[in-house]
Amino acid sequence: MKSVLKSTRACVPTLACLTAGLGLVFSAAAEPYVVSSVPANGATGVSPTDAVIFTFNEPMNPQLTAANFVDFTDPFQVIVTTDSWSENNTKLTCVPSPSFPANKVIYWTVDGESATGEPTSGTDYGFFTTGGGGGGGSGTNALTSFSVGITHYYNQTNAVAPTLDPEYPYNFGASTILASNRTANTITVTLPTGSISNLAPNPFRPELYSLFATRTNLTTFNTTFPSGNYVFNVQASASNQTVTVNLPSSLTQPAAPRISNFAAAQSVVATQSFQLTWDAFPGGTSADRIYVEVGGVFQTPDFDATGALNGTATSVTIPANTLQPNSNYVATVGFYRFVTASNASYTTVAYRATVTEFDLITGSGIPGGPLVLTNGAWSAGRFGFDIKSAAGQTFTILYSSNLLSGEWYPLLTTNSPSGILRVSDPRSTTNRVLFYRARNGS
Repeated sequence: MKSVLKSTRACVPTLACLTAGLGLVFSAAAEPYVVSSVPANGATGVSPTDAVIFTFNEPMNPQLTAANFVDFTDPFQVIVTTDSWSENNTKLTCVPSPSFPANKVIYWTVDGESATGEPTSGTDYGFFTTGGGGGGGSGTNALTSFSVGITHYYNQTNAVAPTLDPEYPYNFGASTILASNRTANTITVTLPTGSISNLAPNPFRPELYSLFATRTNLTTFNTTFPSGNYVFNVQASASNQTVTVNLPSSLTQPAAPRISNFAAAQSVVATQSFQLTWDAFPGGTSADRIYVEVGGVFQTPDFDATGALNGTATSVTIPANTLQPNSNYVATVGFYRFVTASNASYTTVAYRATVTEFDLITGSGIPGGPLVLTNGAWSAGRFGFDIKSAAGQTFTILYSSNLLSGEWYPLLTTNSPSGILRVSDPRSTTNRVLFYRARNGS
């Protein structure tokens, strides 16, 4: 009473479902929308660590529905959340990872579609304001920080060693981030050579002042930005401040990271987790740091955060479904050596880093061969069947009562870690005839 079509789409008619039933009653599909959000739209004093919960009026497609968050004072800073679905895919919970920025207005938008393919409508945007981030101080930055650093930039385009970036190989950076209860008129830095440069304020982050310079000749670069003392001078209406940051000669430049599984990084399956690997950091220790970023959608924790990669790490795992299929991501792996100091008024950081940029490319998102629906049988009053796939392959099972092309509806979207999944459909208890088929992806 079943047949199997071995292709990327498979169909099993369950004509054996001959139990008495009432048949299907169809109605026009309602447009899905956000019924409510927690915190409520316009809420204030929200803890930066609080989850944001969206409730929809009907089950949604988790693969195609997402919430996005942005702080318009820093629109280029990606706000990452860990998302989960519950209550039959009508509730989306977004946990900030790390916390939302404190004392900021966070804007959110929700976009996606229902389980039946209808796009979202209604109130799909809003905002809330976070409270203080804790840890003392009167705002997001309890202390003023000063940093200087040297970064060498490389590109890797094949499996062999990376090469120096032809346009920005040698880079110098200096920055000051003011404590949240401070303002400044001007900030300058005096180099070990005696040269004085102004730090420019960031129009989106008024507490951030920075200086960036690049050279293509290493000798010229080292002469301009040598090891030694860099003296910051903060001029403000309330009070001035002078701070020295030492870039020690003992802080050696790290070697360029080399992606050891470069070929695999050119054909990543987005629906599966991917382990990115690199050669060991020469001389790397637990006091050093490694930072990985992929196209703004994945990054390892900050240096002082839980889970940060130290200098002995040689890999990181990008979780399944973090990346989109058929996409090209600019990715970087950086090796960092640094020294820090702090007191009750400010912190200082001096670092040397070497960063390698490369392309990480995803394929169609279909990790393996055809889908096979088989072993149809009744159990506990329901019709069920197995679906065989490649391990970890994402697929969608659809059902219909009449085989008409426009009347197939999603039963579920899932993946099978082991390559075989048993499906039991409660609709079979009330429908005389049902057909099933499956497709790769969502």
